Formats: sequence, C-alpha cells, structure tokens
Amino acid sequence: MPGFDYSKWDNLELSDDEDHHPGAQFIEANTLRRIKREAHENKEKERAEKIESLEKQIRKNERKIKELSEGENAAANEAEIAKLRSASATFQSEVDTERRQKKFNAEEAVRDAWSHSLVGAACKPDAGPEKLDYEAFAKKYGDQLDALAVKDFGSGYEEMGDYFRDNSHLLTEHAMGYMLLKCLYMEMEGNTLGMRRGARAGYALKSIVDFAEASKRSMRDAAPAFFGRMSDPEVAKEYEKMYEDYVDKLKKRAVDKKKEEDAAAAEEATRRLQLKGDDKALEELPREERLGPGGLDPVEVFESLPKEMQDAFESGSVEALREYVNGLPLEDAKHHMKRMVDSGLWVPAPGEEPGLALQ
Repeated sequence: MPGFDYSKWDNLELSDDEDHHPGAQFIEANTLRRIKREAHENKEKERAEKIESLEKQIRKNERKIKELSEGENAAANEAEIAKLRSASATFQSEVDTERRQKKFNAEEAVRDAWSHSLVGAACKPDAGPEKLDYEAFAKKYGDQLDALAVKDFGSGYEEMGDYFRDNSHLLTEHAMGYMLLKCLYMEMEGNTLGMRRGARAGYALKSIVDFAEASKRSMRDAAPAFFGRMSDPEVAKEYEKMYEDYVDKLKKRAVDKKKEEDAAAAEEATRRLQLKGDDKALEELPREERLGPGGLDPVEVFESLPKEMQDAFESGSVEALREYVNGLPLEDAKHHMKRMVDSGLWVPAPGEEPGLALQ
C-alpha cells in the first residue's frame, strides 16, 4: 500500500477568519450559518404568526357576516357587513403581501425544489449521522463526544482503532469540528492535559478526513486503512510529530482566542457603562422623563455616589469602577450597584446580580 503525504498539514492554522485548516473553517462556517438560520427562522416565525392572526380575524369576520346576513334584520345590517368585508379584504391583502415576501434559505430552497411524494418503505427517513447538520449532530452525539474528549487511549492507536470501529457513526467532519472546538476551549480554561488527550482523538479524526479525501473514499472506509498504517513505526513517528505541531498551534490559537473574548467582554462592559459625560443633557430633561427602570433619577443617584465612582463614570473606565466596587464591603457594593441599575446608569447582563456585576 503506498504511503500517504502528511506534508499538506504543515500549514495547519486555527484562526477564526482566514484559516486554511478545514476543521476551523468548518466550525466557523457552521456557527455563521447557525446564526443566519436562527435569524431567518425567527423572522419567518413572526411572519407565520402574523399570517395566522390575520387569517383568524378573516374567519371571525366571515362568521359574523354570515350571522348578520341570515338574521331578520339583514337589510339593516348591510353597512356593518360592508365594513366587515372591507376589513377582511384589507387583512387578505396583508396576508398575500406577507406570503410574497417570504424568504427561503438554502436548505428550504433545496427541500422545496426536490420535494416529491414517497410511499411504503421509501417514507422511512434516513437518520444517518452524515445526513445531520452540525447542530443536530452535536445535540445527538455531544455527550458521547465529550466522553471521547477525556478518554485515555495511551500512546498506541490499536485501541483507538477499535473504538472507532465500534462507534463508526462518529467518523464525520462534524465530529472533527466538535473535537477541535472542545480542545480549544479546554486549553483556554487552562486544562492543557485534557486538551492534549482530546486532541489525540480530534487529530485522528482530522487525519482520517484527509486520508479519506486523498483516497477518494468515505471516512468509514478509510479509517481501518488509516489505523492499519499506524502500526508502521516510521509512519507513527512522523504522525506524532504532526500531532505535536497540531497541539502547539492549538495552544497559540487558544491564547489569541481568549484575548479576543476578553476584549469583547470588556467592550460589552464598557457599552453597559451608560453615563459618559452627558450629565448636562440628562439634567435638562424633566425629572419624570429621565427616571431609570427602577424609578430612580440617574442625576440624583450619580451625585450620591462616592467620588471615586463618579470619576470612573466620567472617564468611562470600567476597570476603575470595578477596582473601587471590589474594594467595598459586599452590602455597600450591592447598595450602590442596585441604585445604578434602578436609575439606568448601569445595564446588567441577563441574570446578573447587580451587587456582583463587577466582581
């Protein structure tokens, strides 16, 4: 059996934006598709609810028109009947407009273009893991992949080959992407030992993907040949070098990713720091118009804050505000933060306890 070329893995990258690594691109692409799909689904759900409400009103009007037309005073009810018919026509026009404006995403368009009737055994859906999208796959097999990420296969590959032979449903690019992301976050959390263990299985999945592409066969068919090659000491030695390189790149990517997430969190915290030198604009508003969600006046609350907190607000420094609040007794911190939230000076994250918001 001819050897296979590992050199194309030399350029493995793990960035979110411009990687050439298929696993990283796969994860980010699926994340982007998920966000777009959810936004599309939410919008179309609202559209369907609006259509249902309009059609319900049309049916209600039709029942009312029937009642008025069949009564003894049908002639006297003509004006009201005409009004109901006009309203129904307006509702129907809105329904038609909403239906014309319905958008189809790629998955819906494909389903619609290839839709056809099936009978008998052909009606049974194909629930194979390779047919699932990433979100459905992760939901169905996430627990098993989490267990795989912490499984110790030792330094050999015979046991891992046996595992994937018995769990061939995990031989998909979805599993490769899931394991890559899992390892990345383990390293970001400081769990390097766990990351290395998970990366051994994750890198094997990536290698099988590449081997399958090179040999033009499915991952299930390629896996036995791949693990068979691992019995060759020279191949295994070269593979171990590539695995270590993969781990090093994961570590570097985790550092960058954590910096990006920390920066994003700091930016979000800064965004929630509402008061930034516009005191005069607030003071010019009538008191009843500037009250916060808890009924407190932001100007009055600001003036009652300790000078250090006022200075932090005026400078827009979340770090300065955090440093001061963290130095207060817990009850004092809760008192000030609660008043800031009730006045609208601070917007807490969902579920965030005001007194612990800056801890």
